[in-house]
Amino acid sequence: MTRILFLAGFLLLASGAPAAAQYRGPRSADYLFGASAHGAPAAWVNPAGLGTAATEASIMAEGLVERDAAGDYSFTLGFSSRGFAFGFRRDYFAGDIAGNTWRLAFGRVVGPLAVGAGASWYSGSGQGVDLGLRYRLAPSLRLAVGLENILQPEVRDSSLRFSGTAGLLWAPLRGIGVDVEARGADELGSGGVLLASRVGLRIGLPVARLPILLAGILDFNDSFDATRLLVGLSVGGDYRLTAVAAGSRLPTGDVFSGISAVGEIRKRLR
Repeated sequence: MTRILFLAGFLLLASGAPAAAQYRGPRSADYLFGASAHGAPAAWVNPAGLGTAATEASIMAEGLVERDAAGDYSFTLGFSSRGFAFGFRRDYFAGDIAGNTWRLAFGRVVGPLAVGAGASWYSGSGQGVDLGLRYRLAPSLRLAVGLENILQPEVRDSSLRFSGTAGLLWAPLRGIGVDVEARGADELGSGGVLLASRVGLRIGLPVARLPILLAGILDFNDSFDATRLLVGLSVGGDYRLTAVAAGSRLPTGDVFSGISAVGEIRKRLR
C-alpha cells in the first residue's frame, strides 16, 4: 500500500534585497542540491538526477508568492518518467508582465555514472541549455557537476550567466546526508567570475508510519560570509507536500519575504 507523505519545509533566507528583474530561477534550486535532487524536481536542478530515478514516475507542482511591493508570484509544473522530464513555469512580475518557461530534460545511468541534459525555452526570448553528471565514488559518496546557461540566453531584461557547479553528497549513515556545493558564474562585462558555496545537512528520524526528515542549508558568498539560512522539516513517504517560507535581510532587518508550496507524487514503475 502506498505510503502517504507530507513534507513541510521552512526556509529562512538571509541575503540582500532582490533586484527587480523579469526573470526568476526555479525555486527548487534554492533548497535542492545537484548531488541529491531526485525525480521531477531534478529536471530544474541537475538533469543527471533523472537517470537515477529511471524506474520511477513523478509529478510536481510548485507555487511561489513574494512579499514585496510588486507582489510577484509564479507557479511551476513538472512530470518525469523513465528518465525523461517535461516542465513548465509561469512567472508574474510588476507592471502586468508575465513570462513562460518550458523545460525538457533527460538522464541516463551507465554503471556508477549518471549523465543528463536539459533545455529551457523562454517566451519571446532565447534558449538555455544545461548539462549535468553524477558519479558514485563510493556507496556513501557521490560527486555532481553541472553546467548551466551554456548559451547565455537573454530573457526579457536579464542576461543569464553561464555558470558551473560542483558538489559532493556524503551519506555516512541511513537517513543522514551532507551536501557541499560550490558555484562559479561568469561576471558579464568584466571577464571575472562570481563565486558562491553552500552546505546542507539532512537528518532522517526513523518513525514507522510517518518518517521525519530535518534539513538545514547555509549559503556563503565568495568571502565565505554566511548569506542565507534554510531550515526544513519533512514527514512521510510517496505523496509529498512542501511549504516553504522565506525571509530576506534588508537594511531594516530580517523580514518575511515570501512563501511557496510544492506538491510531489512518486510512483515506482514495473
